[in-house]
Amino acid sequence: MKKALVIGASSGIGLELARVLAENDYMVGVTGRRENLLKELSAEKTGSYVVQSFDLKDMETIESNLNEITAKLGELDLVVISAGISISNADFDYNKDSETLTVNVLAFTLICNWSFRIFRAQNRGHLVGITSVAGARGWRISSAYSASKAFQTNYLEGLRNYAAHLKLPVTVTNIIPGYVETRMKGHDHVFWVAPAEAAARQIYESIRKKKKIAYTYRRWRFAYFLFKHLPNKIIEIS
Repeated sequence: MKKALVIGASSGIGLELARVLAENDYMVGVTGRRENLLKELSAEKTGSYVVQSFDLKDMETIESNLNEITAKLGELDLVVISAGISISNADFDYNKDSETLTVNVLAFTLICNWSFRIFRAQNRGHLVGITSVAGARGWRISSAYSASKAFQTNYLEGLRNYAAHLKLPVTVTNIIPGYVETRMKGHDHVFWVAPAEAAARQIYESIRKKKKIAYTYRRWRFAYFLFKHLPNKIIEIS
């Protein structure tokens, strides 16, 4: 039985992806802040989940928690970083941006480093980061969020290139979702919103095929390219 660890599995894409992995005979370690929701997930399929609750904003405890849940799993074939936060910041409150960057950049980096060390030591593994089309451009009131997603995309690319340089059999996948129906969506008027379950099933297929970069629905590949190359004048008034 393969072993997977899903960071941020208490809701949204992470929750649904954990379910899909369990359906496909993975033993799944699930983490998140809300222990009650993780336990509810674990009760859905007894023996398929290992639960570890912790907060990614508490940087000093992340690695010890990761080590603890990995010890329970026994080994790791797959790590998925699905956790993240998006806080609109029209009033330029530093604390809001700091919280976003702590989770989406600092904690993300720590987990990537930790995962890569394990995969390098065991000479195999698959690291998956759930980024966002928001990383294509800087957005007005979510500047920290869009910047953090651009960081994640480039960081994953760097790890992928490093694994190739070392000739390590380690796969690094960047999943770039469009709008998905989650608590974090944060917009009242958006288009092409996908159910989290449907997005998770597409993500699982990308993981199974060991893709380097994948989008939820092909239209988002086009949208990402379009966002990336739109003139600034359009971005400013949109």
